[in-house]
Amino acid sequence: MDYVLAPSDVVWNKIDNPRVPGVGFAFSESVIDDDYTGVYSAQLGLIGPGGSSKPHRDPYNHAFYFIKGTGTVRIGQQTWDLEPGTIVKIPRGEVHGFENTGDEDLVFLVVYDPPYVAGSRFEKK
Repeated sequence: MDYVLAPSDVVWNKIDNPRVPGVGFAFSESVIDDDYTGVYSAQLGLIGPGGSSKPHRDPYNHAFYFIKGTGTVRIGQQTWDLEPGTIVKIPRGEVHGFENTGDEDLVFLVVYDPPYVAGSRFEKK
């Protein structure tokens, strides 16, 4: 188990999976998984400038902590602005989508409950 993961250690993988809606997405491998806990999992993600996710539902709870960039999130019929430090909670089954509205990557930590890893096939970025 790696106890510390520096930003330079992160390998970004472009999503190459038609079941994951949107454009401009990349995720790290799991940064918290069953070698640490089986209760939840976590990944780092990014949406490039102009990227977005189409409104969709997921069968798990997930929470996002935004680290860098600006964007918007739509949950149901409401929309909020995103900036570094923003926390977003998406309950399972809730329709939601994200958009990068800035000119730099929108970078975030996503925690899944129950454990999950976004994208079953990655393409190295």
